Amino acid sequence: MDMPTFERLRTLAERDPAGFETLRSELIEDCISQSSPCHQSRLRGLQFVIDARRRVAGSPVKALVEIQAMMYDSFLELRLALRGQRRPAVLASQGRAKVLALRRPSR
Repeated sequence: MDMPTFERLRTLAERDPAGFETLRSELIEDCISQSSPCHQSRLRGLQFVIDARRRVAGSPVKALVEIQAMMYDSFLELRLALRGQRRPAVLASQGRAKVLALRRPSR
């Protein structure tokens, strides 16, 4: 599927938001399906996270900021990995939860 021009996308978003979302989904799926089969699952998972952040954000600007933060974190991890460094403890500890050991009930 060919990528529409910016003007076409803008006009569609203004006049037909539902049509714009449908086209957006189709373009994303087309891009994912053209990628290497070994990457498709990861790309779909990433797109799921992006879509969830967009839904929960409450505004397009907040969604943009959150997705941009995700991209920056990913870039930072890649940069550190390429340098052979570990991720800083402050960033690595964000979003971590306490893991509880589960035991099987005795019979």
